[in-house]
Amino acid sequence: MKENNDNPDDLTKINNYDEYLDRFVTSEDKLYLEEDELARNVIELYSINKGEIRNESDFVRKKKEIEDMNKVVEDKNQTLLSLNMNYRKNSFLEELKKREDEVKKGRKFTIIYIRYKDKKGKETSAYIDFRDRLKTDEMKTVFQEGYPLLPKPSDLSYYNWSLQKVTSKDSSFFSVDAGPKERLSFKNNEDRKKINVDLEYLEAHPGLDVKRIPLNIKNCDGSKDILLGGQDNNKENVIITPVDVNKENEILKKNNINKEEEEKEIEDWGYQQIVIFDYEAKRKNYD
Repeated sequence: MKENNDNPDDLTKINNYDEYLDRFVTSEDKLYLEEDELARNVIELYSINKGEIRNESDFVRKKKEIEDMNKVVEDKNQTLLSLNMNYRKNSFLEELKKREDEVKKGRKFTIIYIRYKDKKGKETSAYIDFRDRLKTDEMKTVFQEGYPLLPKPSDLSYYNWSLQKVTSKDSSFFSVDAGPKERLSFKNNEDRKKINVDLEYLEAHPGLDVKRIPLNIKNCDGSKDILLGGQDNNKENVIITPVDVNKENEILKKNNINKEEEEKEIEDWGYQQIVIFDYEAKRKNYD
């Protein structure tokens, strides 16, 4: 029989209690005891009593403690993508920044409805699990460059308005739950709570703790919501050179015409509608 060291790192890699006991069974034990189950019972009675884990309940408890501890460390080591970023007040990016830390730590659950039209007129919409999307690389460009948070077929519910095609898919944290009574809702895989996104249902049930927050988006380009402090403060190196005024006026006039034509072509692109649904998690959280 091998001695028990109760190595936490090894414990997280073990699937169940039988596998844990098998770590202490030697080939000699199997030779004399013949049956694996009998060998495990002997190990449980005599060998592992030196350690902290003495039975299956101890194993389950200790394994969960270590996994929870590792999760806390992992959460603390996560750098916020919105850290040191400043956004225009009441903008979409500011709303995302308010939620990023709490959502990553599981203190708040958020689903975002986005309806978006690209410059070619293609229109799509989706219900997005914000916590799930935060795990993707694209969110860095959303927070730090103003890249739009676009609907995807991999989201909870996706609709292509041009093709009139709808798809749905469970995320890491929510399951799609569409029914005739509550219409479209999403069930949290952790606490089993539902986020119902149907406006009529929410209005008929004012006591729900799920908040529905529609955003009034006044611009299409998310980069305009990013405030760069001190960008215009340094004016010491300004060099003044003589210019041909008539020539410059012609250039400006031409540029303005081109700009007006460009804006006319794409004036209605970008976010068409954004609604945020979220609620506070009712469970113990770690700082």
